[in-house]
Amino acid sequence: MRLSIFLATVVSASVAAGCVAPALTAGRAPFTIATGGAGGVYHPVGNAICRIFNLAEERLSTPCVAVVSDGSAANIQRVRRGDTALALSQSDVAYAAYRGEGRFAAAGPDAQLRTLIALHSEALAVIARADAGIRRFEDLRGKRISVGKSGLLYAVTRDDLFSAYGWTTSDFRLSLELGLAEQNRALCANGVDAIMFQAAQPSGFIQDVTIGCPARLLRLEGPAIARLLSAHPYYVASVIPGGMYEGNPSDVPTFGTQALLVTSARQSEELAYAVVKAVIENFADFRRLHPALFTLKVSDLVPSSVVTPIHPGALKYYREAGLSR
Repeated sequence: MRLSIFLATVVSASVAAGCVAPALTAGRAPFTIATGGAGGVYHPVGNAICRIFNLAEERLSTPCVAVVSDGSAANIQRVRRGDTALALSQSDVAYAAYRGEGRFAAAGPDAQLRTLIALHSEALAVIARADAGIRRFEDLRGKRISVGKSGLLYAVTRDDLFSAYGWTTSDFRLSLELGLAEQNRALCANGVDAIMFQAAQPSGFIQDVTIGCPARLLRLEGPAIARLLSAHPYYVASVIPGGMYEGNPSDVPTFGTQALLVTSARQSEELAYAVVKAVIENFADFRRLHPALFTLKVSDLVPSSVVTPIHPGALKYYREAGLSR
């Protein structure tokens, strides 16, 4: 029942966010936000930004349209080429692109990449069977675990977590690479003791596994996590609220990446200012447009300049609103 309500909320929010009045788009070329796949979180969140912008009282004459894309890395490349005005990206991907690291080494640093808004966190969830004798993350050593597929973006987060503890997959009695639905089934069938993946909260996959069998979300905190956050500034500490998932009544501290709205320094200050102003001055309505946005506070929207510089137009609004120096 709870899962059905959650999924219905996501669908209705996505549909509502995608509705743009014909009067706003007639005869005018829109600017675009590159988002993600139609079934993911980024597309409805991008739609939410466009909806708020298009309905804002003092909007620009150019409407906003969210477009489906292949996700963070592809979005960053589209911004760099000028194929889209704005895009959504994971914070670690934006960090690497700005510096020309990792998958962006061949292309070199994107010195023009800028951030407008920080959005929801994408928390790493480590979930253990309630009867497996695992109460802390440290108890996972020597257990059976699904670490998720290595090709997924969160595999980097997973590996950084293991490194913070000085672990490799050889520290587990069994280490499997299962897909999301597959590892949920394995946990409930006692094929593994714990699973892990990274997602915006609330997550339908976590809802599914905690309803399907008794399961506990493990706390990720302490000196090792503090060192990890210090070494990798694109991660943020976050909390999975207590009561969000069956059998988990207490807040669960963790960490993860953050969804960012990014653009190029070539985009006008007027556009950047107007987008940020529309979201913040209609924040209560914006937050209701998708479950991943529910727990955000206005102060959370101000991005950190350690990932990429903040666009001057966005920074101008934050300073005027007393949200940044």
